Amino acid sequence: MLTKKIIIEINKGILKEWNEKNPDNIESIAVNEDRLDEVLEMVKKYDEPIIRAAYLLAGISWTQPFSGGNKRTGFVSADTLLRMNGFILVVNTQSDIDYLQSLLYEIQESRSELDDMTLAKIILYLTKRIKKHGSA
Repeated sequence: MLTKKIIIEINKGILKEWNEKNPDNIESIAVNEDRLDEVLEMVKKYDEPIIRAAYLLAGISWTQPFSGGNKRTGFVSADTLLRMNGFILVVNTQSDIDYLQSLLYEIQESRSELDDMTLAKIILYLTKRIKKHGSA
């Protein structure tokens, strides 16, 4: 089970690595647990791991529960959730990365609610890029 504690640790690790590589651009490490709880409540509504991963990825990018590294934390958390359920997310090209970043910026800009159209694109993005662990 991917817990709130694990997601917070993922964010701390991401920001620690960022801060080590970018000492002139330090990001503080803080979390708004109410916002993170909001994301986890959305995720709990679904049983399908791919849908749960999409809501985790989009939800963290949308609610911005961390002081920094939200999109990176959303991605690593979604990837972790998929791996815990026997899937591997395969993102091979820069255009794949750029497209996902553009979707996450779209989600982030939708401040009033989580945009269903963009969320559907994220679900499709994940669906096209996962493999069952152990399959060729």
